[in-house]
Amino acid sequence: MRHTRSTRSAPWRRRPALATAAALATGAGLLAVPAMAQAADVELTPDADGVSASTSDENVAANAVDGDLRTRWSGEGDGAWLELDLGSTETVTEVRLAVHQGTTRQNVFEIQAWDGSGWQTVYDGESSGTTTQLETFAFEPVETSRIRYLGHGYEGEGEGDWNSLTEIEVWSGDGDGDDGGGDDDDPPPTAEVPADVLDLSNWKVTLPIGEEEDPTEIFQPELASYSHDEYFTVTESGDGVRFRAPINGVTTGGSSNPRSELREMVEDGSDEIAWSATEGTHTMTLREAFTSVPEGDRPYVVGAQIHGGDDDITALRLEGSELWITDGDTRHHHLITDDYELGTFFEFRYVVSDGEIDVYFNGQLETTLENEDSSNYFKAGAYTQANCENANGPCSDDNYGETVITDLAVSHGDGSDDGSDDGSGDGDGDGDGSDDSTQAAVRYDWGTPHPISDEFDYTGAVDPERWDVPSGEEGGTPQCWPGHADNGRRCGKNSVVGDGILTMTGEENGDTGWIRQNLDTQYGRWEIRSRSRNVGDEGGLYHPLHLIWPTAGNRLENGEYDWVEYSDPDADCLSGWLHYPQSPTDEKERVEHCPMDMNEWHNFAFEWTPDELVGYVDGEEWFRLADGANEDRGNIQDMPLGNLVIQLDNFTGDGGLRPAVYEVDWVRFYEVN
Repeated sequence: MRHTRSTRSAPWRRRPALATAAALATGAGLLAVPAMAQAADVELTPDADGVSASTSDENVAANAVDGDLRTRWSGEGDGAWLELDLGSTETVTEVRLAVHQGTTRQNVFEIQAWDGSGWQTVYDGESSGTTTQLETFAFEPVETSRIRYLGHGYEGEGEGDWNSLTEIEVWSGDGDGDDGGGDDDDPPPTAEVPADVLDLSNWKVTLPIGEEEDPTEIFQPELASYSHDEYFTVTESGDGVRFRAPINGVTTGGSSNPRSELREMVEDGSDEIAWSATEGTHTMTLREAFTSVPEGDRPYVVGAQIHGGDDDITALRLEGSELWITDGDTRHHHLITDDYELGTFFEFRYVVSDGEIDVYFNGQLETTLENEDSSNYFKAGAYTQANCENANGPCSDDNYGETVITDLAVSHGDGSDDGSDDGSGDGDGDGDGSDDSTQAAVRYDWGTPHPISDEFDYTGAVDPERWDVPSGEEGGTPQCWPGHADNGRRCGKNSVVGDGILTMTGEENGDTGWIRQNLDTQYGRWEIRSRSRNVGDEGGLYHPLHLIWPTAGNRLENGEYDWVEYSDPDADCLSGWLHYPQSPTDEKERVEHCPMDMNEWHNFAFEWTPDELVGYVDGEEWFRLADGANEDRGNIQDMPLGNLVIQLDNFTGDGGLRPAVYEVDWVRFYEVN
């Protein structure tokens, strides 16, 4: 059995690494690239025809050299390799790698070079675990015609034996590459101003200099070539922008604290933007590190925020080692971590739509806030939450808050719909979610949904062309049959569509909902946007599920995939139970994802292919299972035929249940090619 998942019966073990590649630089606290040498001046990376792999899933070897960090190569197993044929013998001095989920995983690997008769290891170590961008791994120059990445799985947030790279590059520092470049007198291009690193076309920057209550602001087009050596400049590594705000800096009229901070503008930077939280979808994603906090009683810095017309809506706020998400005037709304270390990079994202703000940290949804303001805008940089009056520390230029940002992106859906809260989560007015990276189908380009998909854009009973409901007359009621283990009833009347949502109701008397998709299939991809909640005060708890049930029944023979399953509509964890086929003793795998507020809308996706089963939450993978056949069971992915089922199960009996609802915004099915 090969798998990676959130909970494990025993840790996966790797062989010891000879070197650790992650380190924090001293001084400014910036992240240092591993074993950094002087920048190479000739790239030797072959195109797709020159790349091969020992193994891969649907994420093939060519993806690692396509220049797109959204695609990847993935190969499973200790010793899986990716080989690059350079076409001729070259002098190689470094390899650059971008790791899939690189902010939570540290890939363990060797870089090997072909010596004409065998492979020789030239680098042995790990990725940093702090970035999804390219990292440089340098070694003594080697003459070779082929380079190989030899993977030993990953550590970090869990451990596993998957080896996944979004990009790999091979470089030479001797100037002998085939592209005719490499003149030692021509250094590689470097960033000179912040706009060389970040797209600042729709931003202005406010600096802690100028006249009191009238700080200096730099707008486009001047911002495109502007830099300030102290407060707004490119880092020494050339891949980040440093924002610094001393506690004695000039402040705006509305604040007593100084800032070196970007403020969102319209697309050409000519005017201030204001967008509504109830119309369209608005996203800001950045990769950032806090690198300094003020000395004294207030070691506080804000690194990103959403501001409204009159005040901040929510902010990412560091207080010493505690990293908080604020909610209006509630400074300590949600604690991300209490042991943040200066210099640690992370990915942070706001997604705003339908009157809600979803806040993500390293891909994990941390909290959801309510907001209906129509004058919002994003901000990012260093907003020091201290000044000479309250810090009780040195009142000088050397006492400051500081951040470094290496990536910054903002997008806005068109908001052309009527702004109503339909829970769709895409906010672009057409319901397809094409701008929503929290959907696995969007992130992994699953294509066009199959016609069996349902947006629930009608009223009444579920569409009989798409769904089956119970067909009996249990208790004299049409479309009812006995519930799970004869507990209560499953009834068609308990699954009703209205206002763009399917609502499945569990009643106090044990009557509940069940629907089955009218599609028998072996393999497919499903994504469902749903949430649940208890609406009664007491009683036995209903059990929400999304599952693939074997068309022929008898899960002991055919298997069962309960890929969303939890035992309380108000649960704070997501679980799943994946049952093996051909297993008389009902062997199964349990997976769990915590914390997760099941009262909130989430996108749950399930991928079933001939090779594996994969689960996703809000576009992020949370389990991957494959094979496992032995004398007591078949391979876990080998169900012969199945149907999607959505149900609110009754495990209690005929009465005494706590009423609950299970809401589904849409269901989308994608064929596996």
